[in-house]
Amino acid sequence: MNRWQRAVVGVLLLLEMGVVAQPALRAGLAELQPVSRPSGATSGMLLGAATILLVTAGTALVTMLVRPYSRTWVATYAGTHAAAAGLGWAHEMPLLMLVATVMTVAVPALVLLPAKPPQ
Repeated sequence: MNRWQRAVVGVLLLLEMGVVAQPALRAGLAELQPVSRPSGATSGMLLGAATILLVTAGTALVTMLVRPYSRTWVATYAGTHAAAAGLGWAHEMPLLMLVATVMTVAVPALVLLPAKPPQ
């Protein structure tokens, strides 16, 4: 990856971490203030899937910064995000499905682009 690819992937990973951290933050704040919130499998599924995506994106970001020429993390990243997109679709959570699908396509495409255009 060249410098601009690394920068764009880094920004995408940081944006993803910000988006998927929202369910965890809301769940933590809701425990401090008793509010009527929907209970059930959907909220737990959203929190679990968002946590997995958060950890995977953080690990990918650290790996990309520490070993900039490594691409082995892309398979784990894409597989985890594809599974989260499937969970979002199966449990009717459109935001989770959208974030996971967009990131499944965008990050590996940017990482696997050739660093230099062919001459």
